[in-house]
Amino acid sequence: MFDRQHHTLFEVRSVLLFAALTMGSTSALMAQSTALPALASSDQAISAAFTRADKNADMALSAEEAKTLPAVSQQFTQIDANGDGAISLPEFRAAMKDPKS
Repeated sequence: MFDRQHHTLFEVRSVLLFAALTMGSTSALMAQSTALPALASSDQAISAAFTRADKNADMALSAEEAKTLPAVSQQFTQIDANGDGAISLPEFRAAMKDPKS
């Protein structure tokens, strides 16, 4: 016997499953993409990197804390614009936005 209502429900479920799998695959590919370089220099990304490196949460990176960021550690004295022995968030942002300085 043919149950039209059961058959239609099966078709709807099949279409929804296919759509979910397709969307999931697309999202996974987009997540793996490296075509987002603009995000690396955003204020939010810069602040997040600073916060991760600032282990004691004093809003300043010591020379020891800067070692977790090798590029910052190598240029510590240049980034520490006021020469106080620590890199503040504004100093860190300036260095990340203009790496030549």
